[in-house]
Amino acid sequence: MKRTLWVSLAAWLAVAASAGADVAVERWGVAGHVQHAKALEYVPVDKQATLMVLDVSAVPAGAKVYRARLAFFRRPEYARRFDVLPAQVKGEGKDLQVKRAGECLMLLPPYYRTFDATALVRGWVRDGSRKGHILIAGAPEFDRDKTYLEIAYGGTLKDPPRQVTDLKAFYRAGQVFITFREIEDISKGVDDYPWGRLIQDARGYNPEMLIPKDEPREVRYRVYRHARPITRASIGEAELLAEVVPGSRFNTREVRRIWRGEQVPSVLDQEFIALRLAVEPEKPLPSGVGKYVHTVTNAGTGYYAVVASVDGVENTADFSAANTAGPIEETVAPPEPVVYRKAVRDLEGKKGKYVQLWCNYYAAPPLSAIPMCYDVVVGFCEEKRARPAPVHVNRGHSWIETVEPAEPPSTAGIDLAHCSDYPNAFWMGINDAYGTLKGIEQGQWQPFPQRRQEALLKWLDRQYGIDWNQIAVGVGAWGMMEIERPDLYAQLHGWGLPEVTKGFQAWQRACGVWGGPAHYKDRPNQENPFYRQDWTRYVLADPVREIPFFHMHLGWGAHFTEMGWPPVPRFLRAMTQTKRAFVYHWRAAQEERPTIRRDQSVPAFGNCSLDDNPGNGDLASGEGMNIQLNGYLTWDSQTLVDSPEGWEVTVWLTGRPPLPECTVDLTPRRCQKFKAAPGRKFAWTNTLLAASQKDKAGKAGEQPRAGSLVQSGAATADKWGLVTVEQLKVTTDKHRLVIRLAGK
Repeated sequence: MKRTLWVSLAAWLAVAASAGADVAVERWGVAGHVQHAKALEYVPVDKQATLMVLDVSAVPAGAKVYRARLAFFRRPEYARRFDVLPAQVKGEGKDLQVKRAGECLMLLPPYYRTFDATALVRGWVRDGSRKGHILIAGAPEFDRDKTYLEIAYGGTLKDPPRQVTDLKAFYRAGQVFITFREIEDISKGVDDYPWGRLIQDARGYNPEMLIPKDEPREVRYRVYRHARPITRASIGEAELLAEVVPGSRFNTREVRRIWRGEQVPSVLDQEFIALRLAVEPEKPLPSGVGKYVHTVTNAGTGYYAVVASVDGVENTADFSAANTAGPIEETVAPPEPVVYRKAVRDLEGKKGKYVQLWCNYYAAPPLSAIPMCYDVVVGFCEEKRARPAPVHVNRGHSWIETVEPAEPPSTAGIDLAHCSDYPNAFWMGINDAYGTLKGIEQGQWQPFPQRRQEALLKWLDRQYGIDWNQIAVGVGAWGMMEIERPDLYAQLHGWGLPEVTKGFQAWQRACGVWGGPAHYKDRPNQENPFYRQDWTRYVLADPVREIPFFHMHLGWGAHFTEMGWPPVPRFLRAMTQTKRAFVYHWRAAQEERPTIRRDQSVPAFGNCSLDDNPGNGDLASGEGMNIQLNGYLTWDSQTLVDSPEGWEVTVWLTGRPPLPECTVDLTPRRCQKFKAAPGRKFAWTNTLLAASQKDKAGKAGEQPRAGSLVQSGAATADKWGLVTVEQLKVTTDKHRLVIRLAGK
């Protein structure tokens, strides 16, 4: 009994002493940026499992453990999961027996790059263990020498680094923007720092951040949040939000690119100035200032602090107004872009000015896999902008991560350009395990670009007022997921690839950015990008299902030999068979096209006698890729009639058709009021409205007169309730097609 009382008293005294101690943050590992080197040993258990043995005797017995993080380092590409769990050990050497002693450790959100070992380490310290044991039951290849266990505990803080200063924090649109003065300035006091010098000062970069050299020491900035003021006494209970690297003010996404067979970053450019991020409108961050943007997940009051960390040792002793902020009232709200540059130019030969707003958009899950900054560009001609305004979404190439805005047009609309993910996956999202310690089997493919695009459209509406019935998306080189959203998009245009995995180059990229089809074979179809990207399958699966009007053209260039021509003829055939509204050109048509609105019906043309033959997908078949389908047909959207009693449209041939007339099948699609039950009978007429000026002057006597009936006939709604007028005669003159219920 006396011995038990003595042990309890000793434990109580240790806890009491710990309560008055500093928060010490230290690392245990093999070598490198750790305070306890050679404190980690790897012991093989069998061919698959390894035991981690950690000497934790430096942590005082009974000390309070605030946080423990286990960090592994591997390549950012996809790999299998880490199975890391507590271990119970008996014996040693040949007699070593290792038993699992709990559940696998969990990765810490939102970056998922360290494991939460807090409960495990607390148990070691509580039990007075001098050694801790962790079983790696399975793992991908990782750098064993860089692995470390970081523990924040009540103890003696030794040699803290110089503290950050000049911290500022403010709330805006669902986010808290935090800036601070770094203890080391990678840009050496220069605001406009050359990119070539910056990249030489770092080990590398990606669109998320600079990758520091970490020599001779590792400098980081730890961002904390608490529900009450953060002080030396409360820092241990604060939430660690993020670890910020030096140079966080730089935009590592917008990097000058040069041509080396394809566009690659220029790493030696001494003239290109590294772009700076902004947290306030048109105020790029100056030299020596770091930043972090926290997206609020729960409403409340927050207090913030940023502390310097060198080799993992944090300055948890110095707290003042120089490195703390709060209280800050926070609410959950949609994040909004921050304008970092405003460009205004005169429109050539036209009145008005074109305004371009270059923005930083700080996104977090579910808009991105991890917290990340994306670039957004908004452009419009203020003098001509409609209220509400149509929107055109311009998307860039699919092998770079930068934003590519449209050339300044003179229109009544708003241009929106934004970025895809890293790595760019055909503008079709990534598996959220990329760049983390998640195994690909733990991750989930998600369409992040589409989510950001929809969020940006809502932001544009709040700022300027947009016409939700006139949103068009330029689907660029690859990716056309918007085909699934006729409820949002009126039309798509661009060459889009209906099955991006068919080309050898596209197949390799798909496996790299999504992780290969084997990882998705047991997933639901909606979570399988290799299934989702087959838009021919999507179109054929449900002919009743509407899609946006597709103005498919190759005017922006195409690389079909390596990216896959075979799915295009298959897709065009499926669009025709299911009576979809589309036009296909080799080049983007220059002539004016009808206004396409989401709330208005469109004619779907098919089997036009002027169509070229796309072949069967073999590059040696058909009439090559310089083809068109429905390319010369157009209509008047202003006089289209869509009513319960019938449907009417004016159609004609435009551009430079090889012949002055054609025959074509026409099906009303996206009807708002005109509905047809399967098997319902209809009558139709084709009336000439007026002869063209050329025909009137040259051969007026040979042409039917305006108002004369060219054709008439009957049509029956098919099993999908679609009414098709077959072999409709269309010329360069305007024809009025009228469809009515039979007998009406």
